[in-house]
Amino acid sequence: MSWITVIWSMAAGVSLTLAAVNLLVWLRDRDAVANALFSVSAVAAAVLAMQELAVMRAQTPAEFGAILRWMHVSAAMIVIAVVWFTHLYLGAGRRWLAWLITGLRLLVLIPNFVLYPNATFAEIHALNRVSFLGETLSVPMGEMNPWRSLIHLSMVLLCIFVVDAALAARKLGRGRQALVLGASIPIAIVLSATLSGLMAHGILPGPFVTFVFLVLVLAMAFELSVDLLRARQVTGELRDSRERMRLAAQAADLGLWEWDVVRDEIWSNDVDHTIAGVFGGKRIGLADYLELVHPDDRDRLETTIRRTMAQARELLQVEYRMIGADSTERWIVAWGKVEYGERRQPLRIRGVSVDITARKQLETEAQQHRNQLTRVQRGFVLGQLSSAVAHELNQPLGAILRNAEAGEAFLRQDPPDLGEVREILADIQKDDQRAAAVIQRMRSLLQQGELRFEAIAPLELIQQAAALLAAEMRTQHVTLGIAVPADLPKIRGDRIHLQQVLVNLLLNSLDAVKTGNSGQRQIDLHAARAGEAMLSLVVEDSGPGFDPARLVDLFEPFYTTKPDGIGLGLSLCRTIVDAHGGRISAANRPREGARVEVLLPVAAGG
Repeated sequence: MSWITVIWSMAAGVSLTLAAVNLLVWLRDRDAVANALFSVSAVAAAVLAMQELAVMRAQTPAEFGAILRWMHVSAAMIVIAVVWFTHLYLGAGRRWLAWLITGLRLLVLIPNFVLYPNATFAEIHALNRVSFLGETLSVPMGEMNPWRSLIHLSMVLLCIFVVDAALAARKLGRGRQALVLGASIPIAIVLSATLSGLMAHGILPGPFVTFVFLVLVLAMAFELSVDLLRARQVTGELRDSRERMRLAAQAADLGLWEWDVVRDEIWSNDVDHTIAGVFGGKRIGLADYLELVHPDDRDRLETTIRRTMAQARELLQVEYRMIGADSTERWIVAWGKVEYGERRQPLRIRGVSVDITARKQLETEAQQHRNQLTRVQRGFVLGQLSSAVAHELNQPLGAILRNAEAGEAFLRQDPPDLGEVREILADIQKDDQRAAAVIQRMRSLLQQGELRFEAIAPLELIQQAAALLAAEMRTQHVTLGIAVPADLPKIRGDRIHLQQVLVNLLLNSLDAVKTGNSGQRQIDLHAARAGEAMLSLVVEDSGPGFDPARLVDLFEPFYTTKPDGIGLGLSLCRTIVDAHGGRISAANRPREGARVEVLLPVAAGG
């Protein structure tokens, strides 16, 4: 076997080996288009080596021209593959220029097969015999094909395309790739043009482009091999990172999940399997997952997911209940991020889930404790209001008794004075209704239930709360001043609970002014706007004020300054105000006395 056969066969074997490796890469990852293009160019280079070996041993001009014709097909495949490989691998390059080069190489094939023996020679007159590496080879003698200029033009454009793409890739941070491809491809193109020209002028027995294109193949293979090594390293790093993430997720009891929207496949980790009642790493669809969701939350969860994707939002957050494999109800909060394609079509959602069942149970228990605390405080308020209610009821009941005695006297007259009796009965009816209103206010104040929000006029709320303590204030000779502008908007809140807040504050002020040193017993209750969305209710008194050192403790449970107090009044006030989305604060007045301000949200359209 001659050296020519050995060298050219080795070049073909190297190309085919590299082509097979990268073809396997593409078959396992269809997104690796650059590897597929490399395989095409490497196979074409191997075929070109065998064709070049055959053309150098051609015996007749016709045989030489026929083999050279098919060599142009292989060369065109290599050039086109190199163009698009460069564009995809570097992520740069002008697409229109790539299409122009592709079109020129395909255009050259028309005269190559239709008009002339091949795209290099218009006619081959004879073959000269020369000795090369110990073997006699054929050297063509003939006339150049005018279409050969298109080949030269395409190679010049290929140089321009590669250099431009390399410069753009360098700016994108791909310096090594840009240097290797940006240097090797132009050098190979210059060598190819030079060797092809020497063959056309009868100096070389063949174009010797096998080794030129082998340089291109090796340069591309080098870059792809570096990428494979880097991918292997990244795979190891990802494996370690995934293991650390798995341990962290288990320690934090985090469920990791991913929904492939296109394939409708949901993946989740072991923690999420336990939460959802799905085991064994089984991939399920969205419909299957929704079957595990509580029926009352199923439609809401699906609607939230669909609306998030339809509105092209990236973040998803939702709370829902799941029914596990053991029929246990669990509360889940899920956060996710939606990934979209180039046309903003949803591709996948990745997220985490947390089992918040324990938190929900604690919230339920806390709410129960708050309700119990409210009942205790209302019972305490009832004790404080009992004397006020007694005074309030004594007046209408006493009036009823006196009117009844007077009515009896008028009926004994002869004739009875029925006009007076009718007036007395009307008075009795009014007094009875007033007594019933007092009792109804007490019952409403002591009722337990959920917050019932409504729009409430500030003046109406203040007057209703003040009416409960009117008798007590008269008995204690306390003056209550009310200042509420007529143009104030309505408050959004629960009437009974807000009455309780004002009653608690007024009772505290009533106790304070009774123990104060000043002779004046004054309580002021006024309202004002506090910005666009809030309204301020302020209770001020002429008492001794708060201990400045204990102002921060005023709203803490069981903190009290009264000998017979239990320390729940202001704490309950804060709980109610917080539930309304408001704020409560306390301070001392500049001169003497205390000041408590309640900020409450304004009702919509109020």
